[in-house]
This record gives sequence, C-alpha cells and structure tokens, in this order.
Amino acid sequence: MNLSLVSIFIFLRLFGLGRSDNCVDCPNYGTILTCDPQTCDRNLLNGYWAGNVTDGGEILVGLCPLGYCLYNESGQFIQIPHGATQTMGDFLCNDTRRMGIICGQCQPGNAPAINSGTAGYASDCVPCDGQSSKINWVYYLLVIYVPLLVVFLVIIVFNIRLTTGPMNSIILFAQVISSTLDINQQGAAPLNVVYGKGTTAFEKSYQIPYNLFNLNLFGNLFPPFCLHENMSSSDVLVLRYAEGFFPVLIIVVILLLLRCQRCLKVSARLPSFCGHHRKYRIGTSLVHAFAAFVLLSYNRLCQTTVFLLTPVRLRDPFLKAVDERIFFQGDYRLWDSYYVVHYKLPAYLVTVLLVATLIVLFHYPVKWVERLVSKVGCLRNVYPSASIAILLDTFQGCFKDNRRYFAGLYLALRLLLFYAYLLPILTTLLVQQVLFIVYIFLLSVLKPYKDNRLNILDVVIFTDMALINILTWFTIDTTFQTDPASLSACIIMESILVFLPMVYLVAILLWYCTSCHEGASEKMKKWRDTMIKRLPSWAGNRIGSPLPPLSSFEVRSEVNTAVEYSLQLERDRSL
Repeated sequence: MNLSLVSIFIFLRLFGLGRSDNCVDCPNYGTILTCDPQTCDRNLLNGYWAGNVTDGGEILVGLCPLGYCLYNESGQFIQIPHGATQTMGDFLCNDTRRMGIICGQCQPGNAPAINSGTAGYASDCVPCDGQSSKINWVYYLLVIYVPLLVVFLVIIVFNIRLTTGPMNSIILFAQVISSTLDINQQGAAPLNVVYGKGTTAFEKSYQIPYNLFNLNLFGNLFPPFCLHENMSSSDVLVLRYAEGFFPVLIIVVILLLLRCQRCLKVSARLPSFCGHHRKYRIGTSLVHAFAAFVLLSYNRLCQTTVFLLTPVRLRDPFLKAVDERIFFQGDYRLWDSYYVVHYKLPAYLVTVLLVATLIVLFHYPVKWVERLVSKVGCLRNVYPSASIAILLDTFQGCFKDNRRYFAGLYLALRLLLFYAYLLPILTTLLVQQVLFIVYIFLLSVLKPYKDNRLNILDVVIFTDMALINILTWFTIDTTFQTDPASLSACIIMESILVFLPMVYLVAILLWYCTSCHEGASEKMKKWRDTMIKRLPSWAGNRIGSPLPPLSSFEVRSEVNTAVEYSLQLERDRSL
C-alpha cells in the first residue's frame, strides 16, 4: 500500500501536479519543458517551441525548425523567466523576427528572405515593403535564374557530363554539406569559439562553392532579401520548385529551336569541350544536360517536398499529441484546405516524379521487370527502349552490371537525409551517422564500381562525411563544451575535413584542363589538315603550306577561323 502511494506521489510530482507552492499553473512536459517549483521559471529543451495555440488555452510543446526559435548555444535548455511581459511563444520567436505557432510567421513589416537558410528553407525574416519588393524580383531573377541559364547552356554547348564515377560522391558531398550536414546547424554549433566575428565569412567560404551543386549559385553572396511583404515560408519553398525545374525549361526550348533546319545546322557545329572540335550530336549533349538536371535538381526537389509535407505534433503536459501543424508553417493545420490545394498538391505531384525516378534507377535493367513489361503491348517499345537505355547509362555506366542499382541508392540517400533532418538535432546526427556507416559498409563489401579506385574514393568521401557528422555532434553536445580546448580542436578538425573534397575537386579540374590543353594542339593539327583539304580555291594559298605549332593561346582563334572556313565552304557549294 505504501509503495502504491509513493508511486502516485512520484507520478504527480513528475507532471507538476499536487504541489503546495504557488506554481499551480506550471506543469512539467516530461524533460521537454520543466518548471522550477520555487521560482516558477521554465526550462525548455533546445530545438522545441512552447506556447498557446488559442488565447487562454493550455501550453503545448512541439519541435521547432532550426533558425526559427531561440537556441541556447551555451546550454541544453532555454530559461523562460516567470512573469515576463511577453508570452512564451513570443519570447522564443522575437530574436528571429518571427511570431505565431512554432514561430511560423514573420512579424508585421517583415517577410521570409528568399536567399536565407542553409537547408533550403527561409529561416530569416527581413524588413520588407512594397517598394523594395518590386526591385527585389528583378534582383531575384538576376541572382538565381540567369546563373542557372548560363550553367546549363555551358553544359549543352560544351557537352559536359556530370554523371561520371569520379563526380558521384563529390557532388553528393557538396549537396549534403551545404544542406543537412552543415557544420553550423543554423547557429546551433558554437563556431564563434574559434572564428569569432569571422564565423559568417568562414561559413560562406565553403557554402558558396558547394552550393553550386545545389542550384544555388550566387544566393549566399548577397545579403538576405525578400520578394513580397505578404509572402510566407511555404511560398518560398514553392519557388524552390520553379528553380529546380528551370533546367528542364531550358532543354525544352532548345529542342523546339532545333526543329528549325537552319538552327540545327548552326548548332551541329558548336565546339565540344576540351579541344574535340567536330560535329557532334546535339542530342547527346541534351541527354547529358537532362542527366545533370536530375543529379542537381533531385536534392532541391527532395528537400522542398519533405519540408512542405512534414507535420509537427503539438503535445500537452501528458505528452499526448493534441494538434498537428505544418512544420515550417505552423499557422496552418495539417489538412487545411488552402494549404492542401496550394502547397500539398504540387508536393504530391513532385513526389510521384521523385519515386518514379528512384524506381527506374533501381530496377533497370532487371530481367523480371523486362519480362513483365514485355507482356503489356503498349509498353513493349517504351521499357526497355534505346532512349531510356542511353539516358540511364549516363547514371549507371560506371557501375558493374549487377550493381547498377547503386545509382538509385545515391539518390535515395538524399531523400533519407532530409527526413532525418526534421528530427531533434542530436537524433538527426545519430541517424545520419548510421546512414553513412551503412553506405561505407555497402561500398566496401559490394565494390559497385568497375574501377576499384572509384570504390576507394567513395569510401573516403563517406568516411569524411561520417567524421564531420560525429565532430558536429561533439560541438553541439553541451557536456563536451565544458572543455574549450577540446571544443576548439573539434571545430578546427571539422573545418579541415570540410575543405578536403574541395581541394580534390580543384585538383581534378586543373588536371583535366591541363590534359585537355596538352592534347588539344595535336588534335587541332589533324582537324585543321582535314579542313584545309576541303577548302575551295579562294583559300589555296594555305593549301600545302607548313603548319606552325599551335600554342595554347592560338587554339581558340584557330577554331574560330576554321569554323568560318567551313561556313564559307557551305556557301560556295550552294552557289
């Protein structure tokens, strides 16, 4: 009997009930929100929001996106003074110019910054008015869309292929380190212990080059700016869809232009990359461009879809879920009709495309799929077809025939990492660590690449990400922060590991350009010999003349001259 009474007493004390002090309306929410029975001060666990959903309603607690709510870098809890003039929710949101449930809205006169937030969502709210927003739309097009246009035109014109074995893990690293594995974790990691006032400059030093592979070419170079005073965080996420699908629009427009015979003739003579000056098939270049779109946009589309569809559960003192809201837009309930039509419906449509891409990359070429499809008459010429085989070979060609599904595994990892990012921060790091270890194990045992050097490269890159992840854990863990020397050492090692793949990427780029330059002169000699033999009499003074050696600076001008000769030859033949 005494044991039962003690158990009841402990239960009541755990949830803040049955106390004889003055804190009658100060219950405990497990370990998320605790109350001091003497001072009535509350302590909220980092990464959580607490407040009233309705006026006069009970306090509810729930996860808060990084960058939305107040975060205590020097401790595990945020202390909320009793009797403060602000409500608890406003107290947690004010430092970020936010307000409302889960700090999901910007304060009046502010709007989400289109180029803020490492993981792709607008975590910063900035002052915004109608006059500045009109100018900022032009600014947005110049900063985001014009660089995207230039990059994909370069890929198409010079027939650049990004989906190669040496680039798989490097691009994955760049996309992860500039989103879910950001070592700053939206301000949760105390990098200022080492870098002080230069923390922002240090973050940009690696975010800017790595963000090139996240379709965010120059956004981080400029101060945060808004587009419209009434824009919400969900509106910013929908704009990410437009950015992600913009490369497809470029490819479609070029395909439409190529229907013109004259345009086709001109395009067929565009020089390919690295001195291979010949008439190449524009179709091959467009296939490589579409593969680059899948590789670069998949990360952006995954994160936008996950962020738009993820709910957050608000809990009462008994930790029972009593309300469901949108994680990054807390003023909307999970199934509000407006949110479903304007935000969830596009996200569901994109989800179908993301899943279909994974299925194709996982199952092609699988014999049972081929046999199944061959029995359906209308699909016999679609799968497996030559067009699909050419496209998918750009992703799977570097893998062994029985390991081609690894192309799908690399894309699936991006999706899993974004789902893990929505968990409490330490849980996120734990799940990411497990994923990295699993992929290291698969790469070490299965060795999917035909070239074993690529297997070693990917194991090194994944090991690098695992080490960065565990060091980030140490820098955020408050028990480890008690030793400043160890904390500084962790941040320095973390910084070195972040830049190692960048050094490799620059070295590969320099080696590739140097090797191309060395071979360009000999290739140009042979190509020029062929072109001179085809020249008409008006260029006879060049026929049979000795060919001087080409310097690296003469290659480009020689190409232009040869193209002019080719065009003149075509004109002469037409006369």
